[in-house]
Amino acid sequence: MPDWALEVRKRLASVRLSPTREAEIVEELSQHLEDRWRDLIAGGASHEIATQTVLAECKDTLAPHLASLRQARWVDNAPPQSRWLSLHDIRYAIRALRSAPAYSAVALAVLTLSIGATTAIVSVVDAVIVRGLPFPDADRLVAVGERRMKAAADGENLVAPQNFSDWREQQEVFIGLAAVGYSSIMLVPEHGQEPEVLKAQAVTADFFPVLNVSPLLGRAFTPENERRGNARVAVISYSLWQRRFGGSPDVIGRYVLGHVADVQILGVMPPGFAYPVGDLQPTDVWLPNVFRPEERIRGNDFSYRLQVIGRLKPGVGIERAQADMDQITARLAAETPRWFEDRVAKVEPLHGYLVKSVRGWMYMLLGAVGFVLLIACVNLSNLTLVRVSTRSKEFAIRTALGASRWDLARALLVESLILSVVGAAFGAALAWIGVELLRAAIPPEIPRAGNIAINVRVLTAAMAIATATALIFSAMPMLHFTRRMNIAGPADTTRSAQGGLRDLLVVAEIALAVVLLVGSGLFLASFRQVTSVDLGINPADVLTVRFRPLGGSAGPQRTQEFRNLLENLREIPGVEIASLIHGGVPLRGDLRTVDFGIPGRVLSRNEDLDFNAISPDYFRAMRVPLLAGRFFTDEDRHGGEAVAIINTAAAKKYFPGENPIGKAIQFEGLRTVVGVVGNIRHDGPETDWRRQGFIPLDQSEAAGATLALRLNGELAHVIPAVKSAIWSQFPGIPLPDILTMEEFLQILIAQRRFNMLLLSLFGLLGIVISLVGIYGVMAYTVARRTKEIGIRLALGALPVTILRMILSRASAHLAAGLLIGLITAWSLSGLVAAFLFQVQPTDVSVYAGVGALLATTGLAAAFVPARRAARVDPAISLRLE
Repeated sequence: MPDWALEVRKRLASVRLSPTREAEIVEELSQHLEDRWRDLIAGGASHEIATQTVLAECKDTLAPHLASLRQARWVDNAPPQSRWLSLHDIRYAIRALRSAPAYSAVALAVLTLSIGATTAIVSVVDAVIVRGLPFPDADRLVAVGERRMKAAADGENLVAPQNFSDWREQQEVFIGLAAVGYSSIMLVPEHGQEPEVLKAQAVTADFFPVLNVSPLLGRAFTPENERRGNARVAVISYSLWQRRFGGSPDVIGRYVLGHVADVQILGVMPPGFAYPVGDLQPTDVWLPNVFRPEERIRGNDFSYRLQVIGRLKPGVGIERAQADMDQITARLAAETPRWFEDRVAKVEPLHGYLVKSVRGWMYMLLGAVGFVLLIACVNLSNLTLVRVSTRSKEFAIRTALGASRWDLARALLVESLILSVVGAAFGAALAWIGVELLRAAIPPEIPRAGNIAINVRVLTAAMAIATATALIFSAMPMLHFTRRMNIAGPADTTRSAQGGLRDLLVVAEIALAVVLLVGSGLFLASFRQVTSVDLGINPADVLTVRFRPLGGSAGPQRTQEFRNLLENLREIPGVEIASLIHGGVPLRGDLRTVDFGIPGRVLSRNEDLDFNAISPDYFRAMRVPLLAGRFFTDEDRHGGEAVAIINTAAAKKYFPGENPIGKAIQFEGLRTVVGVVGNIRHDGPETDWRRQGFIPLDQSEAAGATLALRLNGELAHVIPAVKSAIWSQFPGIPLPDILTMEEFLQILIAQRRFNMLLLSLFGLLGIVISLVGIYGVMAYTVARRTKEIGIRLALGALPVTILRMILSRASAHLAAGLLIGLITAWSLSGLVAAFLFQVQPTDVSVYAGVGALLATTGLAAAFVPARRAARVDPAISLRLE
């Protein structure tokens, strides 16, 4: 056996140490080298190979520490802060990570996925709900709306024009109030192209002063422009100025050529100005908001269509503004109580108003991805604990060379920080790709979605997350192992304690994965419920085309034009049924209500009914069933008997226990009920039935309508023919809205689909990370017990017994993790109740499914190392022993 003391002294020759210190190091290291040499000989290595291996390992292990000792005098004289971290620590950490490629690769993969997912969601949350509004003194901006007392608090709180006009005249707490509505301009086509549709907003004169933003060129509107004769003016966006007018400085006074009318340009807004902020489809044109004559009186026209914003006067707070609006509402309610039966005014900060509908589920997504990050931290803690358990001799040598407990802890911490920083860099790249996918998948109605991006704020957050992750996943192994290195005791006791901690960490990450998966399962079940709701119609293969003919007016001529159009459409191959509807189209989000009454009967209150005028084939196109009476026919025209059809909800409300067929109703005149049809969920799958009434299109005053075509052919082949048929009857009219009923439905459920997809992805990520943890611990257990397993097999144990032994340990981990996770998920279930649809947050089937899924995949992950244990060669194990 070589003289190991001599070998150590040779390597310490270049380091100036005191004789006492050198003797301590030589004695300690010589014993470690001798123990290593004897292990190699016992394992079957020859004398020469064992000696060469130990010398090589000695050189690699001592090299960085000798460098540290050479710098000892400099370190002793260095300022205190330099002792916390040095370039040598970083080099040593990189070398240590390179020597363990499997650990480094797995850790980087886990960090990249978890930090990448977290960074992507942080970018969404930052853009949508955290970032302030880009207007001067934005904290003084408020939204003033009408809230139904029985409605959800996160509604849009839209305002009727009549109420806005009275508010503006009577309020005393705002510098100004402005009303915002939505519109569009169809440009005259150029060079035979289809007309371009510009997104427009109809705003009152105080809109730009309230936001405290002035045009870059020209001027904004004045109150005079809110009158019909002075309203053919516009303020255009910077992007439209550049795109349509080439940035020409003489654009003021020129015209935007529209189909309905030309509007004169008064001003150009600065680059980047947008309202709502970050809209995926920014506004191109702002037009004066001109109220119709019926919107200036408190009659029977209840049109809640305006968003109202205001700027508080100096010294006025939200509470005082709310009190002022309450007083105004009380005065108006005394004059016209019907308008305020269940409505109150609501004043709230504009930033909060714009994001309140999505704030809850944004925080929910942040919490879900936080669970993914926490699972990753627990998993990495376990991997790190396994890794440091294999480095006991290395740390013993460092201790012998004078390394303190903090030195050992710092080495682990630096390694973790390097992994986290590199993982954050990879994660940021992954998040950049993920953000592009998120922007494409995010529902278009999400406010400020256009601002979602990986920017300095998000990257700073990513680095903070990486640092916190490094501290979290290294803290437990660092404290546990360095404490054990300073406690004298049997090695088996130390290994046993570390094994217990690893078991606890596996149980913890399984429990966290269960909570995350239960949430994913609940949202998946909720989405399934939404998509299985009976809508009352069959939206499949139905194409809708909204149009409004230019010129002319409602009357017999227009209805004849509609009939001619339907006849032409029915000749198109692929069109099974052609129909028209005027009024609210199902699932599109628009509706119209009119007064309703029953002659000879006094209703409990003033009633109104959803109104639609339809062609005879409308119900057949939509697959709405006839429950009593008849559908409309071509004979139901002007001059004929005034007839109506009502739905089941209206029949039960107004004719309980009676047959409504033949009954007279006051509904756009005196009419006779000739049919009862099934209910339609007009506003989507998550709403209740509405009471609806229908009249024949030929007996209405409709000037425009929406086609509802049931198709039996390819959509791409049918649409050009449909456009040609419309333009042959109404030349040159714009067709901005050509959508299928299924597209309307997809828009309505887009947010639920987005949530479901993200949470399912997070759940899958949580499972994968947890399975890595289960596999890693089982593999380490098998490796540590290889000698024991070999002895068992040599003494006659069957491979199946060994397999059962390992799997039973994994089963215990799974059972404990599942139990803790299911109990935790059950206790937290109330947090997601508000986000679910027709699914209880304690749905047993979801919990059972999650338990079965994790139990199956967990045992599958443990099976590979268990099978390896069952195949251990007893001869090799005994020779090692």
